[in-house]
Amino acid sequence: MLEYMDKDEKTNEVSEEAESDIGVETDILQYTSSSKLPYENNNNCPKITGSKPRSKSKEINKAGDYLIEINGNVLSVFGHGALKFIDRPWNPLKARDVTTVKFSSLDFNFISAVLNRVKHRFLNAEHFHFSDTNIYCLGQLNALADIQGLTSLTIEPKGNPVTKKNWRSYAIYRLSHWGLKTINNQQITPVELTSSDLEFRGLSNIVISCLPDNLLEPLLERLQLNQTITRPREWLDLAEPSIRTVVAKEALQWRKTKQEYSSWREKGRIHLQKIISSTLTTVLKLKQLNVEWSSILREIVRDTLVDYSHFDSYMKQCISQIKA
Repeated sequence: MLEYMDKDEKTNEVSEEAESDIGVETDILQYTSSSKLPYENNNNCPKITGSKPRSKSKEINKAGDYLIEINGNVLSVFGHGALKFIDRPWNPLKARDVTTVKFSSLDFNFISAVLNRVKHRFLNAEHFHFSDTNIYCLGQLNALADIQGLTSLTIEPKGNPVTKKNWRSYAIYRLSHWGLKTINNQQITPVELTSSDLEFRGLSNIVISCLPDNLLEPLLERLQLNQTITRPREWLDLAEPSIRTVVAKEALQWRKTKQEYSSWREKGRIHLQKIISSTLTTVLKLKQLNVEWSSILREIVRDTLVDYSHFDSYMKQCISQIKA
């Protein structure tokens, strides 16, 4: 429910905070966790003017367990409840000034659902910061491709288990073609670009070969590559390697509906483990054969020569084996 402060309370609040922030003005909207936006489901709701202006550089929605605010060129989003205010009617000038977006204390799966809306609302946002957002696997980084024009990415170790893995290399592979230049305040080098492409080249090949036609056509349409294409699969097979690589990267998506608990995913994981185990066993046998092949070949040649040098005895032995 929307909480209104009477005139005296507003005046007191402004006077108290002005002591620490003299000359700074702000617009404040205060909500409880269960509140809705003023214009949601209530046509008779009066306009909210908030308190006396206190900051030209800040615009805030806040409550006990979430906060969303624009402070200069930074949009801060704290807590799950803040996500529903992404689409609020922000001051256009302040929205255009936003270049950095910071998410904290909320689950990345919820964030991924609004990333394209964030980019739509704040067109100049290019630096994204994640702290305590439960990013735990490399697949979640695929969702960041919705932020086309992402130049800087920061993922704090706090509350993000993926930082214990070699996530930087995958982030470079997956997002560099959209303009990613900096990860955790470290510039991406040309050597890293090359090494990441080499590291995940096999993944690109698998994606291209396994991508079904019913997914390929809308993907090419989204990438604006289908203007003159009548047979997408044939076109992709003949396309330049750089285009094939981009298509393969964009085919990697993050499914946000508890995919880790899917029974089909679990069956696929078990089946893949069996295939990998069988492949490793075969490779080991081939390596062993390669080592011992010279001695095996000598024994075969020797036995053959011995048998043919005593051909009559060899024939009798073969007939005896057949009768037995």
